Amino acid sequence: MLRELHVRNLAVLAEVSIDFGPGFNVLSGETGAGKSIVVDSLALLAGGRASDDMIRSGVDVLTVAGVFEPVGVGWREVLEGAGISADEEGGGDGGGASELLVRREIRRDGRNRVFVNDQPATVRVLGDLAPFLLRIHGQREELGLVTPDLQRAWLDRSGGAEASELLERVAGAYDRWAELAELLADLAGDQRARDERLDLLRFQASDIDAAGLQSGEDSELRQERDLLRNAEAIGHALGTSAETLFEEEGSAVDRLARSEDLLAGIEAWQSEAAGWRAELEEARIRVEEVARSVRRRLDGIEADPRRLDAVEERLAAVERLCKKYGPDADAVLARRREIGEEIERLEGAAVSREELEERTAAVLEEYRQAALDLSARRAAWGAELAGRIHEEIAELALGKARLEVSLRRRRREGSPLVVGGEPVEPGREGIDQVVFLFAPNPGEEPQPLSRIASGGELSRVSLGLQLATRGEREAAPTLIFDEVDVGIGGAQAAALGRKLRRLSASGQILAVTHLPQVASYGHHHLRVTKAVEGDRTSASVEVLSEERRVEEVARMLAGREVTELSVSHARELLDGAAAEEERAAAP
Repeated sequence: MLRELHVRNLAVLAEVSIDFGPGFNVLSGETGAGKSIVVDSLALLAGGRASDDMIRSGVDVLTVAGVFEPVGVGWREVLEGAGISADEEGGGDGGGASELLVRREIRRDGRNRVFVNDQPATVRVLGDLAPFLLRIHGQREELGLVTPDLQRAWLDRSGGAEASELLERVAGAYDRWAELAELLADLAGDQRARDERLDLLRFQASDIDAAGLQSGEDSELRQERDLLRNAEAIGHALGTSAETLFEEEGSAVDRLARSEDLLAGIEAWQSEAAGWRAELEEARIRVEEVARSVRRRLDGIEADPRRLDAVEERLAAVERLCKKYGPDADAVLARRREIGEEIERLEGAAVSREELEERTAAVLEEYRQAALDLSARRAAWGAELAGRIHEEIAELALGKARLEVSLRRRRREGSPLVVGGEPVEPGREGIDQVVFLFAPNPGEEPQPLSRIASGGELSRVSLGLQLATRGEREAAPTLIFDEVDVGIGGAQAAALGRKLRRLSASGQILAVTHLPQVASYGHHHLRVTKAVEGDRTSASVEVLSEERRVEEVARMLAGREVTELSVSHARELLDGAAAEEERAAAP
C-alpha cells in the first residue's frame, strides 16, 4: 500500500504531500490541472525514465518520495542483494515491513540519486522493487500487460493450484534433462582433445614423481650450497673466533679469569667486588661454552667440491620443476596433487556414453509429455480466462470486442525436442509463447493486444484481467489506473466504478478519472487544482472531506457552474455507491 507521496518541483507541482488510504482512492481535477503529473511521480518511484524536462522551471532539483507498505517477501531479497537493510519492525501479510521509504532526486546537471530507507541505491533497484510496491496501468509502457512472458504468467495464475503443480513438474523435468544434456555434451566433446589432456597430465605427474621431491627441499639445498661455496671464509672466521675467545695466550677467557683473581684480592676492602667477580665468572663460563660450540662447528666445516657439485646439480633439477609447476617445492607438490585429481576425474568421466544418451532421451521424453500436458491445460485456461475477461469488460464499452488467448510454440532449429514434427525450444516454463489477441470491433481479425489496443482499451482489459484472476483476499501492490475511463460514460462509467471498488478489496487502487460515476465509488477522494500566482503556475492536491467531495462530484457532473441539481445528483451518486457496498457486505 502507498501511504504517503511527497513531490517537490515536478512540473507544476511545486511542493505537494499526499496521504493515501486503503481501498479505492480517486484522483480528479479539471483537464490540465496536473493529475497525470501525480502518476508521473509514481512512475519515477517505480524506476521510470527521468529527464531534466520534468524539473520545474527556475529550480535545479526535483524530488519524489513515497512511503510504502510492500507486499510479499521478495522485496527483502532485492534489498539484501543491493546491500540495503530492511525495516524489521513490521509484520503484515507475507512478512512485509511496516514501511519502506523510497526517494529519488533528479538534477539538471545530470547527477541523479536514489535512496531506499535513506540508504543509497540505484534506479535498477527501484525497478526490481516496483512489483512489490505498485503497478501502473495507463497509456505508457508501465502497463505491464503487453509482453509474452507477463501474459504467460497471468494465464498460469488463472490456472491456480493445478497450474502450480504442472509448472513444478515441467520445471523439474527440464532441470534434470538440462543437467544430463550438459554432461552428455561434455562427453561428446573432442575426444582427441581429452586424450591429449590426459597424456599431458600423465607426463607432468611422472616428471614430478621422478624427481622424488621433498617438502622444503629447495630451501635446504640453497642453504647447503651457500655453506659449501663459502667454507674457507666460514672456517677462517670460526677458527679465529675460537682462538680469540679461548685458545691463544691472552684470550678473552684468560683475561676474564685474571679479572676474577684481581677482584677476589680486594673483596675484604671492597664489598661490591664479590658481586662483580661472580658476574665475571658467569660471563667467562658462557664465553667458554660459545668457544667450544664454535670449535665443534669448525670441526664440521670442510671444503668439498664434489659435494658442492652434487648440491648444485640437485638444486638445478628442483628449480627446473619450480619454473614449470610452481614457485617453490611445496607449490610443485601441491600441483602434483591437483594433477592427480584431474586425471582421476577425466578417467572416471569415461562412463558409458550409450547409457547416458538413453537416460537423457528418457528424461527429455518425460519433459515433453509434461510440457504437452501443461499446453493442453493452458489452452483450456485461456478459453476460460478470455470468457471471464470479456464478462468484465462487456460493461465497459467493450461488449463487442473479442479477446483470445493464443498459444504458440518457440521453434528452434537443431533443438533435440521435436513436437508435431517441428524442433521446439524447451524451457522451465514449458514450450508455449502466450499471446493475448484482441479485436475491439466486430469483423476485425484479432491481433496482439500490444499492437491494436488503445491506451484506454488496454487499461480496461487489464482491469478485467485483474478481476478475472485475483482472489478477493489476495495481497497485491498498489494498482494505479490512468485514463482507464477514456471513451465510456453513463452506465458503463458506473460499472467501471463498481469494478474498481470491487478490485480494491484485495489491494489499494488509485484511479485518475474525469467521470463522476467512477469517482462516486471511491473510498477516498483527492482533487488536483491549479492556480496562477504572479507569473508562476502551481498545482496542489487536496484530500476531500465528505462535504467537499460532494462539491467535487457535482463539479464533475455540471462543469464549472455547480447547481443545486448537480449537488443533489452528486449526493445521490455517492449514497448509491455506499448503499451498494452495504448490500454487498450484508450476510
